[in-house]
Amino acid sequence: MISDSLKTAFGLSCNIEPIRLKGLPVYMTAGRKLYKVSLGGETFMLAELSEKDRFGAAALKKQMNGYYEKTGMNVAFCVDDISRVQRDAFVEKGIPFVALPDQIYLPFLGLMLSNNFKKKLALSADKMMPATQCVFLYLLYNGNSRPVIKKQAAEDLGLTKTSITRASEQLKAMGLISEKKTGRETEMVAVASGLEQYERAKAYLIKPVQRSFFINVSVPVHGFKAGESALSDQSMLGKPKTDVLAVYKGSEDVQSLQEIDPRWNEGPAVMIELWKYDPGLFAKNGTVDPVSLAMSLSDNEDERVQGELQDYLEGYKW
Repeated sequence: MISDSLKTAFGLSCNIEPIRLKGLPVYMTAGRKLYKVSLGGETFMLAELSEKDRFGAAALKKQMNGYYEKTGMNVAFCVDDISRVQRDAFVEKGIPFVALPDQIYLPFLGLMLSNNFKKKLALSADKMMPATQCVFLYLLYNGNSRPVIKKQAAEDLGLTKTSITRASEQLKAMGLISEKKTGRETEMVAVASGLEQYERAKAYLIKPVQRSFFINVSVPVHGFKAGESALSDQSMLGKPKTDVLAVYKGSEDVQSLQEIDPRWNEGPAVMIELWKYDPGLFAKNGTVDPVSLAMSLSDNEDERVQGELQDYLEGYKW
């Protein structure tokens, strides 16, 4: 079973379930097994290629984008065997793949397992995993450079022992925390606090938004004020025409939300941002936390937005 193989390779709690997709070209569904995989706090789609698949890296890149547009999930391909040339081509094109047991390339999880390190999982120090970012924010807002017991952080964030260990290892590799043993407990200590710690981590932080869409404003949904809606409350920025709410992608509300096109909708709409981690973990007064807000707006090229955002962060009472 592929799920057993993934669990063996990662040492993580892995849930995998078959999915069916409609409206795609036949060659993207026929003979292939498609799965929804939940692993290490992240959900992604895995497309198991058949023996008859003879697509090159460029073609698979286009197919990957097609799967993403259909599901809104990161996408990886599962292959029985892969040569060094194929592996290098996949990595060059940024195509995540799984070729168990020796070759795994899932950059959106910060995971890579190669022939050079068989049976040894290497953590990327380029970008934080969602669970890593949660631990970082937990220490930033609660630790204030004071020691925090790892077990307590895991309980507060709802993380498994494996997930908290992986997250702390990644933060150590990034030079953002240190650890020390106190009796039977392990404590994590941030190397800096407040704005200084944020600036140290900025290059490693990820955008929490997985995807955005619009719903009718009359639909009840439990979310937290986000985006320009949140920034306008904390700055001189004018309120956006459409309110923005952050919702955890794993919440029950998501299943009942009906996406609309605001151009053809008669009533007012609200923009929903599906987040990779629960925005409620660090929200205050119904508004997302400042660091997550900053990262969610990192692609916004409006100079006014970026200027007000910087002023907000500099004036925030950490």
